[in-house]
Formats: sequence, C-alpha cells, structure tokens
Amino acid sequence: MDNMNSSNNINTSPVPHSPQPSKFVAVLIQLAKCVGFLLVYLGVQFIAMVVAEVVIMLQAPNLTNEILVDKINGISIELTVICNLITLGIFFLAYYLSQRSLLKKINISLPDRNAYAPTAVIGVTGQFVTLVVLSFLMLFFPQDWIDMLNQTDEIITNANPLLSFFAVVILAPVFEEILCRGLILNTLKHAMPKWYAIVASSAIFGLIHGNPIQFIYATALGILLGWLYTKFNSIWIPILCHLTFNLASQLMSYLDTENMVVSVLIGLFAYACVPIFVLAIIYVNLKKFNKKEDNVSVNAEFTPAFPINNAPEYHKNALAELEAQIEGKKTNKEE
Repeated sequence: MDNMNSSNNINTSPVPHSPQPSKFVAVLIQLAKCVGFLLVYLGVQFIAMVVAEVVIMLQAPNLTNEILVDKINGISIELTVICNLITLGIFFLAYYLSQRSLLKKINISLPDRNAYAPTAVIGVTGQFVTLVVLSFLMLFFPQDWIDMLNQTDEIITNANPLLSFFAVVILAPVFEEILCRGLILNTLKHAMPKWYAIVASSAIFGLIHGNPIQFIYATALGILLGWLYTKFNSIWIPILCHLTFNLASQLMSYLDTENMVVSVLIGLFAYACVPIFVLAIIYVNLKKFNKKEDNVSVNAEFTPAFPINNAPEYHKNALAELEAQIEGKKTNKEE
C-alpha cells in the first residue's frame, strides 16, 4: 500500500527547460554575426591601407596627397588580393578554433552536373545585359558617378594583366561569394524570410564595390546569385555565375572598343544576349535538378550488409581461426 502511495506521489510535472531566446533576440544575434563578418573584411582593408600609406610615406616623406592617392591606386589590385586572402584565412581560422566547419557553413557540396552549363550562360549573357541596361541608365547618372566608375576601370586596366585577371576573374568570385552568399546570406536566412535575406545580402554585396553605379548593378547581380545559391544549395553555382560574369567583362576590356566596327558588334551581341539570358533563367527556374546526396557521416550507426547470424560459413571459420591465434599468443605470454 505504501508503495502505491509513493508511486502516486511521484512528481510528473515536466522538467523545466532552459529559457530560449526570443525571436527578436535571435534575429539580433544573426545580424551581429553579419556585422562581425563585415568588420573583419573592412578592418583588414583599413589596416592594409594604413600600412601601405606608411610604407610609401617613409620612402618619400614629401609626397603631396594627390600623389599619395595615385600611388595607392597604383597598387590597389595588389592590396585587394592580399586583403581578400587574409580575410579568408581569418574566417577559416575562426571557424577552426570554434570547432566548426566553414566549408560546411558555405555549402561546398557539388550540384547536379546539368546545372553548370545554364549557370555559365546566365553569367556571360548577364554581363552583356548589364551593358545594355547601363547604356540607357548612363544618361541619368551624375558625372561624378561616371568618373568614379571610370577610375575603377582604369585601375584594373593599368594593373599587371595576370594579377588583374586573377583578382577579377578568380579571386573576387570565390571570396565575394563565400562572404556575401556563404556567410552573410546563410546567416540572414536564420533571421528573416529567404527573399528578404537575399535582398539584404545583395545590398551588402553592392556596397562593398565602393561606387554608386557598381552598387546598382552589383545589387541586382547579387539577387540573381542569391537565388541560384538557395536553389542549388551549393556555393559553386554562384561562384561559377560570378566568374563567367567577370570573365566576359575582362575579355571585353582587351578589345578595342574605340573602333566603330568592334563597338557595333559588341552592341549587337549584347542585345542578342537579352533573350538568351531570360530563357536561361526560365529554364533553371523550371528545371528540376537532382540534388547530390550527402556523404555518410562517420558518426552514423554501422549496419552490416547482412545479419551476423546469417553470415557465410567461411566468415565463421575465419573468426574461429582469429580467436585461436589470439588464445595462442596469450598462452605463449603466460608461459
């Protein structure tokens, strides 16, 4: 009877859980992470710029501000490469020290192989569609904006060709996609709806390009890249699209656009790319691509190919022989 009473007196109330942060606090945490990513990026750039200015001033103390700015612009591609590589290193180190995987965070799994060709088409034709749109918008942009864009183009054109190609076509797509899509977009998706996160990360992508005109088309490009990233859940797709976008621009810079024939041919090709660009996006949107299966986790429970009780006879014999060898070694040691 006492046992029955004691069992009835058992406290069946649920075990209290630790209080979970409110949704507002959770959003602030995710936003703070994004601010942290940007502060690392901007901090590395600031330190590199200060170091470069100090080195130049030590070599030539009497330089005017104008000459100093020209010298900094002359090595801006080199500074960009160094800053991007250092920032990537800091991100990898921070995730390693926190015992997390940056590669898993940014989703490096390979997508369906059928996704590569349409993605490359979107990237190349997207560059020429941008050219068509900007040709109309340039009529409304202030001259200061156009001068800033031309200055950026001159810096790339006057830099070492191989270094410029590496910085613009290879490093920029990899670094910027890891930062803006792999880290910032992935983080913002935990704080807001998907398309809000895509637009917000795209605006950040536009801002880091540093001038108003590039902000406009880089933000539009970022929305496209964010959509591709969320559709395929792989960082390789936006990297490929970004790479082919920049590659088309880099190859055009090698052409003599002052030549009337070349200019007309580029214009005709650019207009021809508009319907191709639209059709490629429609195709990717409607097409159902196969998703790659995740690798089996090393922590997954092992399941034998067949029940142990039904193992072939020779497996039993091999196990018996192994046990005999072990017993024999034990006996030898005891003797």
